[in-house]
Amino acid sequence: CSSDLLVAYFEGCEKRRGDLVYPYLDKLAKPPVWTRGYGRTYGIVENSSPISQSEAKAELGEGLQKYAEACVKLAPALAERPACLAAVASWAWNCGIGAFRASRLRRAINDGRLSEAAEFIKKPRTAGGVELKGLARRRDAEAALFLKGI
Repeated sequence: CSSDLLVAYFEGCEKRRGDLVYPYLDKLAKPPVWTRGYGRTYGIVENSSPISQSEAKAELGEGLQKYAEACVKLAPALAERPACLAAVASWAWNCGIGAFRASRLRRAINDGRLSEAAEFIKKPRTAGGVELKGLARRRDAEAALFLKGI
């Protein structure tokens, strides 16, 4: 799935020691959130078990599948546009399903305003009030993938 590759590239697999991936506190998130592997936050606490990198990749794939399904429930037109769905699933993995539910991005998709949605997917580009170059590159990549699906 193209969202797997996109997310893996931009998230990276953090906090590796030897062959294992450990939880870490993502301090850019407000509030900070415990994270493991390729940006998984749900169900992760400080003392969550370390996992192998291959398990982290499997978690990413399973998690993105669930996020994609949730995105389709909130914006059914995504089911017919795989590239758009991959871009939105990547965005939601980073921003959260709740953020997608409340977003102008979702409303634009549901209203059929897909070109406008491609602009909304470029936001947010900040963490802690500061625009981050890596986050801006990620949003631009998500927007480009979304546009391929229109």
